Amino acid sequence: MNPVRSLLGGLWKIFGGMGLTLRNFFRRKATIRYPYERRPVSPRYRGMFYLKWNEEKQRLNCVGCTLCAQACPTNVISMNKVGKGTTAGVDEFTMDLGRCMFCNLCVEACPFDAIYMGDQYEFAVTHKEGSVLRIADLAQGGPENYRRNLETLRRLQEEAEKSKAAGDKPTERRAAEEGA
Repeated sequence: MNPVRSLLGGLWKIFGGMGLTLRNFFRRKATIRYPYERRPVSPRYRGMFYLKWNEEKQRLNCVGCTLCAQACPTNVISMNKVGKGTTAGVDEFTMDLGRCMFCNLCVEACPFDAIYMGDQYEFAVTHKEGSVLRIADLAQGGPENYRRNLETLRRLQEEAEKSKAAGDKPTERRAAEEGA
């Protein structure tokens, strides 16, 4: 190949690259200033986990069926079930986000629509223990709704014990309340 042709080809590529740089120099910038500006998150984004609060029942939707824990491939969910039947609930629910894959299998496995993934995406912690979230952290509404959940569960259990001591069957009592 001719050395002059090679030199001209190289210069052409250099000027082509510089032209591309100059064209992009005057374009609108795509950079965002992250801590101060945030991009909108997709509605289907898999972020932080939350336990849904049922305002009508004054308790969390989770009844402790453990289907979410069974569906989890990395075993990050543990819970303690309280009560049974219609008075069932959880007083302890723990997730270790340090091992979580955010695969959404726990959400899909829940028949009570009790767990969902929100749009929060900042999970940085300085200690390993900081990635372990308890029920008060996961409850929709925070520690206040967790406290209200425990009160409601205790009240439901006391009512169930009273009706059991009185000799009523739960189905008979429900039928009497409904007026049937």
